Amino acid sequence: MTRDDWVAVCGEALERKGISHFHPLEICDVGREAHGAILLAPRPHLIQNAIRLCRVLLYLREAVRPTSVLVNSWFRSSIYNDRIGGVSKSMHLTCGAADVVKSGLTPSEVADILESHPESDQFGIGRYKTFTHIDIRGMVGRGAPARW
Repeated sequence: MTRDDWVAVCGEALERKGISHFHPLEICDVGREAHGAILLAPRPHLIQNAIRLCRVLLYLREAVRPTSVLVNSWFRSSIYNDRIGGVSKSMHLTCGAADVVKSGLTPSEVADILESHPESDQFGIGRYKTFTHIDIRGMVGRGAPARW
């Protein structure tokens, strides 16, 4: 799928679900080279996972005070995931994970907000020095919750 195809297909799906704060190229910057790999588009059926995750990120965006949520990493192809040392069954491979920063908050504060989400028992939440990992593992049939 080309970059333009991805933007059209994913963008239409996001629009149908009323998601306006995230762009398809935040989910996957198709065609960009990173770590020696060209970023490929996810398979279209994975867009549903991205939509589920968008809803969680919108919750995060509005929590405490409405501020932007910056996505450092969302979808990863298996080649790209291998190149950066990602785990073999990473939720990033499913469009179901993102590494994020919320403007004005520490990663620990972001993780605390995600813990307060009504469906947090379905999440994987990782606390890192410079970002917070969130995934929707329980919503896609994987064991949940998970914390690290």
